Amino acid sequence: MKEQLAKIRAQALEAFEQARDSAALDALRVQYLGKKGELTAVLKQMGKLSAEERPAMGQLANEVRAALEQAIDRAAVQVEQAAMDARL
Repeated sequence: MKEQLAKIRAQALEAFEQARDSAALDALRVQYLGKKGELTAVLKQMGKLSAEERPAMGQLANEVRAALEQAIDRAAVQVEQAAMDARL
């Protein structure tokens, strides 16, 4: 599960940096953080973990979610700035 979370984090951060408009960024947000997103699918597997493993995996999953949300916010600002620059 650690490997899955690390893979999702790396792929998502790369994808967020590549997003060039708000529609693409929103689609990526849904893909990774949405109700049927990749991170959510991994979180649903947490019930299969032992009681000892759950707290550590939960903390790691929350850190990944926070990192992705911050990356989305940064990318949104960059997309907005690029759109403003294009208009000027």
